[in-house]
Amino acid sequence: MTEQTVNHRTRVGQERREKMRRRLLESALGVFAEKGIDGTVIDDFISAAGVSRGTFYNYFKTPSDLVTAIGELLSNELVHLIEEHVEGMDNPSEILATGLRLFLKTTHERPTLARFFWRAGFNINATGHLIYQYLPVHIGRALENRSIKAADIPSALEVIVGIMLATMFAYSNRQTDAHYSEQMIAHCFRALGVDEKEITRLLTLSLPDITLPEDSMLQSPALVSG
Repeated sequence: MTEQTVNHRTRVGQERREKMRRRLLESALGVFAEKGIDGTVIDDFISAAGVSRGTFYNYFKTPSDLVTAIGELLSNELVHLIEEHVEGMDNPSEILATGLRLFLKTTHERPTLARFFWRAGFNINATGHLIYQYLPVHIGRALENRSIKAADIPSALEVIVGIMLATMFAYSNRQTDAHYSEQMIAHCFRALGVDEKEITRLLTLSLPDITLPEDSMLQSPALVSG
């Protein structure tokens, strides 16, 4: 067997595994939206995906594992789209404000998405979580030019992520108006030592529209109608 043949088979195997994982995640998203995150059992996911129990356990062990995986995938898709919109911006505090506003606006429009983020959290130990790849860079630049104040990057990161999760909790548990996310972002910047005049400016910057790809899980009817 040639090295080229081995590489081809490895690549095909990886692609098949990724497709199956995506199939399980998409099926689970519908199940969670229909029955609630706490009202599901393994058999619900097996039935929805049309797979064997053994196949399911090759990827996930518990419903909690599925929640975490879906939360990370959805978050990464959204963060990637946001980064495409802010990559041409120079001012780091404007990047942070725009990114947070886009993230919370999209989540406010999709209550089920907010519930996933609240339940799954933003696991700092998840090596594939894009939040922890991009946010520290933007925070570091903002600290360098003194547009925000914090003891260090981890401290500022914890402030931002903590307020994001608090906002997800509110979205998940009570009615919030269109101004709620802006109020929470304002609190975030106050905690980071930004003055009121600058906060007002940051929150009135023109906000780009995000176009979601057709194959994005963020387009799922379960999220939009949730």
